[in-house]
Amino acid sequence: MMQMPALLSGKRVAILGSARGLGLAVAKAATEAGAEVIGIDAVTGFDHVSEFYHIDPSHVGAIDRLAAALPDGLDGLCLLPAYDASDAPDLALMRGVMGPKRLAEGIAPRMAAGAVIVTQGAAFDTARAQYMALIRAALALRTETATGFAQRWGLMAEPVLTPKLIGWAMEAWAMQHRAAWGPHGPRSACLVTASPDGRLPPAICAARGIAATTGQQQAAAAAVFLLSALASGLTGATLAADGGLSAETQTSLEGL
Repeated sequence: MMQMPALLSGKRVAILGSARGLGLAVAKAATEAGAEVIGIDAVTGFDHVSEFYHIDPSHVGAIDRLAAALPDGLDGLCLLPAYDASDAPDLALMRGVMGPKRLAEGIAPRMAAGAVIVTQGAAFDTARAQYMALIRAALALRTETATGFAQRWGLMAEPVLTPKLIGWAMEAWAMQHRAAWGPHGPRSACLVTASPDGRLPPAICAARGIAATTGQQQAAAAAVFLLSALASGLTGATLAADGGLSAETQTSLEGL
């Protein structure tokens, strides 16, 4: 069992997606690191949180009400919404990109000095470069165009692309917002994981002799680092906690 140092003592952190998957693992790790955790999820779950908001991030009105209801002076906001594999691409985009962006942009001006917004990215993929136009379009996406967007870009016919697109778009959002709120506003950072729930592929687990849940715990520990003062010099930065998957893909591509 990984023992978390008290890196977040006295800090107040909100986690979108706190009731399941990586968000739940981060809520547990942040609580163990001394933080007061505010949970947010479409599924009810009170584990490792001091306060909980039950909302679906695909609902614009709910997101706006949540942004107004969250307390001033948050030290951290983690955008780790869980979405089901059975979700249609347009719904997944609403839950994974549009809702989180809207929440972050609504609460950022009221966060504490030195605060951070942590997004979740997807592991490096050799195909990413060919989808840059799609990634840029996803960054500009508004809720009312989600279904048309998914149809126009062929996501309905290629649903396996949607989780990658969500990760790539949120990584790009973190880079874009590295200084969006001025010198005293929140910084941004992106945690890259091997899968949406932070677990490692079976091949990596077998090679390293670890359980899939260990990869999730390691990703959660990396999130705690990004939320802590130790990472205060990082903004617009990406931290890969994917078991070396991104490094393996990139070195193979570049012949290193």
